[in-house]
Amino acid sequence: MTAHATAQPAPQPLLLDAGGHTCVAWWHAPAPAVDTGAAPHLPRGWLPAGALPLAVVLASSWGEEDMSAYDGQRALAVALAASGLATLRFEWPDTGDSSAETGSASVADALAAFDAAAARARALSGCDRLAFVGLRLGALLAAHAAGARADVAALVALLPVANGRAFVREQRLLGAGLAAAAPATPPGAAFDAAELPVLLGGFSLPVRQVEALSALRWPAAVGAVRAALLLTAPESPGRGAADALAAAGVRVSEWSQPGLGRALSIAHQASLAPEAIAEIARWLQQRADGGAPAPDAAAPARLDADTAALLAVSALDARPWMRVRHAGAALRERVVRIGSPGAAEPPCLVGVVAERDAPEARAPRRGIVLLSSGRERRVGPHRLWVAFARHRAALGDVVLRVDVAGIGDSGAHASRDADRMPEQYDARAATDVARALAWLRREHGVGPCSVMGICSGAFNAWRAALDGVDVQQVVLLNPLLFHVSPGMSMDPMDNAFGQIGVAAAAGRSLLDPARWWKLLSGRANVAVITGAVAARARHALRLCLRAAARTVRWPLRNDLAVDLERVVGRGVAVDFVFSFREPGLTLLREESGRRGMRLESDNRVKVCVIAHADHTFAGTAGRVALYACLDTLLLGPSSMLAPSVVSVSQQPATVRP
Repeated sequence: MTAHATAQPAPQPLLLDAGGHTCVAWWHAPAPAVDTGAAPHLPRGWLPAGALPLAVVLASSWGEEDMSAYDGQRALAVALAASGLATLRFEWPDTGDSSAETGSASVADALAAFDAAAARARALSGCDRLAFVGLRLGALLAAHAAGARADVAALVALLPVANGRAFVREQRLLGAGLAAAAPATPPGAAFDAAELPVLLGGFSLPVRQVEALSALRWPAAVGAVRAALLLTAPESPGRGAADALAAAGVRVSEWSQPGLGRALSIAHQASLAPEAIAEIARWLQQRADGGAPAPDAAAPARLDADTAALLAVSALDARPWMRVRHAGAALRERVVRIGSPGAAEPPCLVGVVAERDAPEARAPRRGIVLLSSGRERRVGPHRLWVAFARHRAALGDVVLRVDVAGIGDSGAHASRDADRMPEQYDARAATDVARALAWLRREHGVGPCSVMGICSGAFNAWRAALDGVDVQQVVLLNPLLFHVSPGMSMDPMDNAFGQIGVAAAAGRSLLDPARWWKLLSGRANVAVITGAVAARARHALRLCLRAAARTVRWPLRNDLAVDLERVVGRGVAVDFVFSFREPGLTLLREESGRRGMRLESDNRVKVCVIAHADHTFAGTAGRVALYACLDTLLLGPSSMLAPSVVSVSQQPATVRP
């Protein structure tokens, strides 16, 4: 039997109170009817006509794994809802848009969040049975959460960790190459050794939390769970989870697929295979229907209950604002939609707005729009923008961190040409920025507006300013590109950024005596050195030709100097912030040439350099210096009109990252 598909309800944002924290969650109501198109890998005749008597609670991993897997988790939730399984996915108290500062939530807080999510899933779905689905560390926490309940019938562990200690060890290795230095402690100052920060994959946790995570093991009992599905990659099978669950009396099914670990790649490359999503949906449907291929007689009543629950979401979640305290100030935040959910063009944008809980009756307030990098959602790399947004809101600004179309929870464009750029470099993102600014002005009455972005977010901020969007300041953090064109390769070796990076590296290599000694002693690869010299020569020739063309006023394609003059000529403050030795700084200097240097010397463009910082400002010291630098750039509306040249190496702490 196959039902006709109808429109699936849009995911609804929710707030969960747990352990003194507030977690952001998303409710994916089951589709009113299910079609084979929703789950093409399921056998013919299997799909039910409506909602199933099993609700799913979906938990991600923590830290960098949560960042990279967000798109895959969202796709899984959408697919489960489309196949008749009501699904609630939630963020841990100290991840994503939730209220707690990174590293401040305990394991007990995480389990309390799981319990709150389970209670909300039952209330919204009307189901009396649940299934817990967890990714990596989330799977381990799901097993512990299930052991405290009697209504969890099934457990799905996606790439489960062997134990907490293994997770901590892997994350510490991921963070080993990042700048992790903490701000210096003043002489004679008292500090608690248990609160010292430890960098785990770009996120900071205090020692006491690391020790608590390391002590986590798979539980000896998992409540009413009698069946579990483990999805693993052949290259890292790991028996810890399977053996522990089997010892607890759980019937374990295992499914493996090469490349399943890609779900944990960096954000713009991560993806959860459709086959894995279909396998999870098929297995959970079996748990819901007990193996029967046809829906039972209660399906229509459950469908009515689910529809009513969806309409009651606002009533159940009557508090749309999340209250947060930051630096002694009372703030409020909420998830916002710009546009209509499900709209094809323009797609609905999703963001989080932060402001003082009791805004002062003064006008105009400053509006700030924050853009993330790659395919990372609005919280920014390593949650960069969450702390900064709250800090600026505490100072009186209205701050919107937003996903452009096709990123995070925002809708995608209805059509994409074959030669269009990836979403993070889509030229239409400039329109998304304009819509975000217009929303801030309309809904919050802000005055002057700044747009800040990092990496590809910086490109989108720059593109918006170049296209004439009504913005008074753009702050560009570590941009890697200033111009893109349809069909352009995103491989760094095939574009201007990659060529400049190779040339810069080649220049440093030629000045390194150790490399010359390796060459003279016969231990160096002559072909590599020859290629480096050739790359440097080609790049030097290109720069000379561009300088000559500018001298005779020959129009150049993609002339950064002309673009800068055009933007600052409209009164827009253009500020650049780079990490030390960032390739984008070399790109800016060389592509803008002498005319760009003149803009700096005339105080029309500002360039800041943050020492001891990596590309995404994961290290504590680099992030503190970045926040202080951004505060300097946002001293007041007047600073937007008369920027000056500065170089920032280190600043006093103003924001706790």
